[in-house]
Amino acid sequence: MSAMRRTLLVATAVLVWVGVAAQPASAHSVSGVSATNFQTTLRSVSPTVPGLEVKVVEAGSRLQAENRSGQELLVLGYKGEPYLRVGPEGVFQNKLSPATYINASRKGGTPPPEAEQAKVGDTDWEKVSSEPIARWHDHRIHWMGNINPPEVRNDPDKRHVIKMNANDPQWSVPMRLGTQDIAAKGDLVWEPGPSPLPWFALIVASLAVVVVLGRRPGWAASLAMVTAVLLAVDAFHVLGLGLANAGELGSRLTKSITQSPFQPLAWAVGILAIVWLRRGRADGLSLAAVAGLQIAFLGGVADLGNLSRSEVPFGFAADLARLAVALSVGLGLGLALAAVLRAVGLFGPARNQADDALAPA
Repeated sequence: MSAMRRTLLVATAVLVWVGVAAQPASAHSVSGVSATNFQTTLRSVSPTVPGLEVKVVEAGSRLQAENRSGQELLVLGYKGEPYLRVGPEGVFQNKLSPATYINASRKGGTPPPEAEQAKVGDTDWEKVSSEPIARWHDHRIHWMGNINPPEVRNDPDKRHVIKMNANDPQWSVPMRLGTQDIAAKGDLVWEPGPSPLPWFALIVASLAVVVVLGRRPGWAASLAMVTAVLLAVDAFHVLGLGLANAGELGSRLTKSITQSPFQPLAWAVGILAIVWLRRGRADGLSLAAVAGLQIAFLGGVADLGNLSRSEVPFGFAADLARLAVALSVGLGLGLALAAVLRAVGLFGPARNQADDALAPA
């Protein structure tokens, strides 16, 4: 295969691959929330009831109530209407509560006319789960505005406690257990994130190292090793995103793949590139470039916000998420660049003995 044909193959494959995969580039988030500087913290559930556990999950995107008290827990909506029932029989949502539709997603939804016009207290219960655990996007616990609060805009580098209502700096979600009123309260804080400069330095350094490896005589084995490391980093990144979700371990592992459905395809291409490079086949350069760009953009560039945000949805430490993003960008772009430069002959011949043996006389 000539250098020109190889270059055209790389360019065509990259354009097709990135074009197909561009749509889910924002999939690296948890329940609709990406990295942010808003931190939601639950401070109290008053009064305390044995068997009732309320907590904030998924980086402040959802609230979770697990009720094993033996009584039925009623979560009230934004008008004080019955919204959720959580108890021994499972979880039920009120189809006549506006909160049922507003809380359907992180960004909110629009209630139908029958819910908007229903009187407070009207109910039409629908069972949604047999377990006494409810999770919902309660918009009383996170910032819903399209722009940041005034105090944040005036001084974004300072920590701010955001007032969710005029009378109380804390947010509050009212509930009722039997005849007992319960309130889950917490605060929403703007916490400035770290400097991204060290991570950008790591991106540049890792990119440069890969390009240097692509210039060496043993470039095939070196680029195969870089591809293997890149695949391992991306797999760890995807795993951490899945584990950041709430729920059982099995469902979280499943979300690792369903949240990033195109990543396994990049892994398959990368594995084939490793095999071909290890065999000395220069055609492995094309696949390495495609896998490198795929991971660099969808596993790295799409999540660059992680580098400078304080709240990162990840199943492990936030710095590990930042490390995965930086290496995905640096190694991925470096691999693609080294492969292309080697393929066009700027780093020396891309043809190996295996190619010569297969070439026609």
